[in-house]
Amino acid sequence: MHDDGMAAEYPPPQSLLPDDVLQEEVLPRLPPRALAVCRSVCKSWRGAIDACRMLRSDLLPLWPCGIFVNTGGDPRPPVFFAPPYVGRKVTSKFNTYVGMMGDRSWPRSAPVISAHCNGLLLMYNDGQNDDYVMNPATRRSERLPLCQGEPCDERHLLFDPSLSPHYQVLLFQSPDDYQADAGSEWPPSPFAMWVYSSATRRWEKRSFTREGQPAAGTLAEVHSAEEPIYYRRQSVYFHGALYAHCKGDFIMRITLPDSKYQVIEPPQGINSSVQFDLRLVKCKNGVYLAYMGKTLKAWFLNESAASGKAWVLKYDVNLQAVNSHFSSQDSHHPINMPWLLHHADNNKGNNARVRSVEKFQWDSDNGNIVKIKKSTDGKFRGSGWIHLLGFHPYKEVAFLQLSNNRAVACHLDLSKVQDLGHFDLPFYRNHSYVNGTFVYSPCWMGDLCEQY
Repeated sequence: MHDDGMAAEYPPPQSLLPDDVLQEEVLPRLPPRALAVCRSVCKSWRGAIDACRMLRSDLLPLWPCGIFVNTGGDPRPPVFFAPPYVGRKVTSKFNTYVGMMGDRSWPRSAPVISAHCNGLLLMYNDGQNDDYVMNPATRRSERLPLCQGEPCDERHLLFDPSLSPHYQVLLFQSPDDYQADAGSEWPPSPFAMWVYSSATRRWEKRSFTREGQPAAGTLAEVHSAEEPIYYRRQSVYFHGALYAHCKGDFIMRITLPDSKYQVIEPPQGINSSVQFDLRLVKCKNGVYLAYMGKTLKAWFLNESAASGKAWVLKYDVNLQAVNSHFSSQDSHHPINMPWLLHHADNNKGNNARVRSVEKFQWDSDNGNIVKIKKSTDGKFRGSGWIHLLGFHPYKEVAFLQLSNNRAVACHLDLSKVQDLGHFDLPFYRNHSYVNGTFVYSPCWMGDLCEQY
């Protein structure tokens, strides 16, 4: 403050150093974490860092290397479906640490993945009401302080390491927990949400107001919407906005900087009580909504439409030829480096090390490519269920579990199908089933305080 009580005015950061000194002497000397902070200072600094490729792309979560799986039945830590050289590295200490997060009598209770974003996992232990953020690649974690607000079932994670090393966690109530008149609108406006920032390391209660599209319905209508018991809705963080798939099948687009949200209605005919494999995902060009029925349908969210946000059917792919191929006897040949399910019972004493970042990069263009025979009359005479495990975040590639528990990566233009290996969940005392899958891309940056 000046003597007259007026706040001091400081020059903009880009004027403090000549451009040549900044680009040649200062920025190249900074570690990746500091570079990510500098990218968020101003446009000129971001341009300088990007133009010189100072922030190494191999440190960013650009290549998926496996799939985390929450299992139902007996509560157990998540399993990890990945190539053996990746799975051993990720799970050798992950399972031990996650096991310690549960109460001492587990498998009666165990933490599960409630959200993931750009290489970070948000873990939640319902028995102890604990939230953890974990980075399996760097083996760092952070236990969040207890949120003092009302109980919240909706838990979401926001993280973009290309913009900042810090993450945020967003909590808000579902219609099942919200106390209000049954005829009131849902979601409400303003809508109270809790935001945790790793920069301040504290929770803050904030009010978000709705703009654009009216409410999705009344509280009673949304509350009565049916969902399969094993159905887990997910969210996507894209270009600074969180897209949360909510009960009632609408999407909430939430922006934290201005405390606003929008309601986006699903494509016509969508109903998760029928289409239980419904997935909100980040894919090559943005946000997609996909489900696996008789065909794999994927809608792209066009946010530049003149009439507002609109869903465009991008793919409607019949995959029964793929299912038929892997159901036949000639599909059981061994493959090179098949993916494996790594879990607590098959990693004891295994502390394998991977020496380079490149070892985490699965090749989504080559390796174990399968030629699928097409029907001469264009009709596929296959049968059997197909389960959607997730999407490649930067390519139009779907990860699928076939009816014989084979897993494949299918390029949606059907130009290529890659055999990943057998996807057989471990059985415990009760029946095991998939209760949420998360395509994992390792990130070698972040701001987590504890090494595990």
